[in-house]
Amino acid sequence: MDTKTVNTYQVSLAEFGEMLKNKEGIFEELSKAVAELLKDRWVFMENKEVFYDNEVVALYPDLNHYKCTFIDENNCPISKVDKSVLNFAGFKGDFMTINERKKSFNKRINFPFKYGSDKIKYNGSDANYRMAYRKKSDTLAGYDMDDDSYRDQPGIVMPIYRLYRKDSDKLGSNQVLLLWLQHELIPQGLSKEHQENYKQLIDLQIIDLVKTGAIKIANNKITFVQDKLEAYAKENKLQDEIKSDTLIDKLLNGDKYRANIESYDEKILTDPNRGHWELWQHEQYQNPVELELEQEFVARDPRADIKDGGVVGIDFGTKSTVVVHQEDSVHTLPMRVGVGEFSKEVGASHYENPTVMEFKDLESFLSDYQAKKSRPATSWEDLTVSHTAFKSLMNSSSDYYYSILTGLKQWAGNKERRLRLKDQDGKDLTLPAFLELEEDDLNPIELYAYYLGLYINNQHNGVYLDYILSFPVSYEKEVRSKILTSFKRGLKKSLPLALYDDQEVMNRFRVSSGASEPAAYAICALQEYGFEPFEDEAVFYGIFDFGGGTTDFDFGIWRGANMKERRYDFVIEHFGAEGYEYLGGENLLELLAFEVFKSNQEKLRQTEISFTLPPKCKKFPGSETLLNNSQEAKLNMKQLMEKLRPLWERHEDYENLYSKGIVKINLFDKTGKEHTNVELAIDQKELEGKLRARIEEGVVNFFDALRRSFEEPLTKSVEKVNIFLAGNSSKSEIVQELFEEYIAQEVEGILGKKDSDKELYEVFPPLGTEEAYAKQEERDLEVAKDDIKRPTGKTGVAFGLVDGRKGGRIKVINNNIKEDEAKFKYFIGMNRRRRFFVIVDRDTEYQKWYNFIDAGEEDFELYYTSVPEASRNQLDISEAQRKKCRIDTINDQAFVYIRAVKPTVIEYVVASEEGIKSGEYLSEVKELELN
Repeated sequence: MDTKTVNTYQVSLAEFGEMLKNKEGIFEELSKAVAELLKDRWVFMENKEVFYDNEVVALYPDLNHYKCTFIDENNCPISKVDKSVLNFAGFKGDFMTINERKKSFNKRINFPFKYGSDKIKYNGSDANYRMAYRKKSDTLAGYDMDDDSYRDQPGIVMPIYRLYRKDSDKLGSNQVLLLWLQHELIPQGLSKEHQENYKQLIDLQIIDLVKTGAIKIANNKITFVQDKLEAYAKENKLQDEIKSDTLIDKLLNGDKYRANIESYDEKILTDPNRGHWELWQHEQYQNPVELELEQEFVARDPRADIKDGGVVGIDFGTKSTVVVHQEDSVHTLPMRVGVGEFSKEVGASHYENPTVMEFKDLESFLSDYQAKKSRPATSWEDLTVSHTAFKSLMNSSSDYYYSILTGLKQWAGNKERRLRLKDQDGKDLTLPAFLELEEDDLNPIELYAYYLGLYINNQHNGVYLDYILSFPVSYEKEVRSKILTSFKRGLKKSLPLALYDDQEVMNRFRVSSGASEPAAYAICALQEYGFEPFEDEAVFYGIFDFGGGTTDFDFGIWRGANMKERRYDFVIEHFGAEGYEYLGGENLLELLAFEVFKSNQEKLRQTEISFTLPPKCKKFPGSETLLNNSQEAKLNMKQLMEKLRPLWERHEDYENLYSKGIVKINLFDKTGKEHTNVELAIDQKELEGKLRARIEEGVVNFFDALRRSFEEPLTKSVEKVNIFLAGNSSKSEIVQELFEEYIAQEVEGILGKKDSDKELYEVFPPLGTEEAYAKQEERDLEVAKDDIKRPTGKTGVAFGLVDGRKGGRIKVINNNIKEDEAKFKYFIGMNRRRRFFVIVDRDTEYQKWYNFIDAGEEDFELYYTSVPEASRNQLDISEAQRKKCRIDTINDQAFVYIRAVKPTVIEYVVASEEGIKSGEYLSEVKELELN
């Protein structure tokens, strides 16, 4: 049976307390209202003659109703003071400590009953500037506000009643709300609706739970003491507080609260053919609270919703992430992630989901995330992703810059990059490099995968157990493995508990790596453009994958499967993977923003506005005060990049945006102050020239990589080069024009043919563009222009991942990886007359020694670069990076040898020619990381 009717519902004690706490949603709403009140710091209570200061988490008397005592005896013993003078509004107060006095009352603070700049008005009309505090455990002293001095004479006694503890730091709104409820304090300033809800909450027994210790508060967290809560619950004192409408809200809106996913309709709870996953329960809790339901509901076994033939392809991208899926057929569809209102009309942008995370309350999110192993009750209000997070990024102030994470993929791929996070609640956290993360550390990639999983696995879509990820061609084995592990943990966390605990089901759960990103696109594009070679036919292709972060190149042969490969239809064998790390859509926008800031440097210098230095850009005279990596500098770059995006992406009517030669933009100075409508001069023609020059560098390097790929034996019989443009950035007219120019120059070059009657090169535009449709029509293929579900230059990678899956009809042979490791990333060389001269090629074998330089001096320099242009020994040496090295053995008869040992690591040693062959070295082998 896939469904069954139930009349009870089991919850853990913590969940039971959570349901009570959030009864009718009023606790959460009131917590937000309290947070707003606390912004003004001083909160008067309408039902008590007191005011509250959250800086010390304490009450003080309202001096309109309380008469202060004045003490003028020097170092007055506390024992001489009548304790009744400390009592106010029914509270037994105490003397302030020196720290509490400093926080609440000094001349720089506009505290209640302040008189002038440095006095306090009390007892109707008197004013004084001296206030008493507890100097020692048994004596009182005073503080003069007018000159910040301390006196032996105490002065005014302003009693304090602590709601939390002595010398407390300020608390979060959840804790403050519970403390006010515990002390039956009703604050002034609530709306009429909030006042009614607040009083209703006071009437609930949640106060008893706090008073009895069943609920405790610490660090703005509410925790449940199991034995006390169990005892309280078992007495059935709380059962009546949990009505069916509360449970219905939890069931219908659980995914709405978690991930802003559209709520389920009420019929899901009563339709015998549907039913709800969370009502299908087994022994999952120790000491559960069993709730009697007022009506029967229908439970559904989530096993019934597993897509047995389902497979999900995930293109985890720099700027955006694409998810596609197959169910029980070969029909592949893209999936919306981060757009939770599924009933709304679908837009093409819904399928390109920004790889962005927004951390609002990290501590609260992690507390919920770690509380349950499956589908925890996390809140979208604590951590958002995708379209929502990106919108916040574009509308945020500099204070929130570090709460929004955009460089997720770059952080994973960089072995040295640390990551700073600061949520909007003020929690500051610095994460180590991705590979250095421990299992219990916060892992943003796992959390991002968890959200992807929530959008994939829900009762709108069903459950998927087979996931395939793509990776850049340059990612090392260790990085790929850790990303896979992170995705596996996050995706698994999104599954219903009944599946999570079913070992048979989990044996089928798999997260694996598929074809590299450019190869996956090739698989998709070759089919979309109608290439269907038979066994004795082969198609040579080159991929120019111009994405948001970098541009990757890949080359290969697409052929029909032979008899030994008859389980497949086609075989793709790819090799010669290269790339140009300085060319990416976001890199280009950084370049444009840098050039605009640079040309407006005098204005920026006057207003102390700074910006960052993008890769490959150079410092300039006077840039010392303008360039830094502060959150303000980074946000300024981000803001200007978005202002210039229409210029790069050729938005409709973009030229009119820049026709006046200025852009208006809000920027932040070094103090975080926002300057609105700052006018920056721009030269559109000059910027377009910069764009063209950088893109041309990428095209030049593509053709250098293409030449190198023809060193492969597989290319011997190639008659034609088919070039496929991929990635959203390849839509640029500049890209198309440059390829036409360079192809005209290369007609003979690579193929060595002069047959003018035959087209030796053909460029295929990015899928989903008007140019692509025209090319498909030219090839007599069916064209579906209005079908937004078809692959594009961006989503095609995810489609290709699914087509190239294990067990599918396409065999993938990857010659770019040997023994599961990526090939060496760099060319290693030296400076020869201002040109880069190659000693070690990117295609080198690991562990193979090369003679680099003589060992006659202790210091030597080596240069390295990843750009394919270096292979011709004509690269300007300034375009390469340099490492200064030192040997501890100097020998005129010996040499320094180098070898690659990992994709970004080399070793060097001193040895003779004979010694390097026999392994008898003259020095220790030293390791050097290149980055």
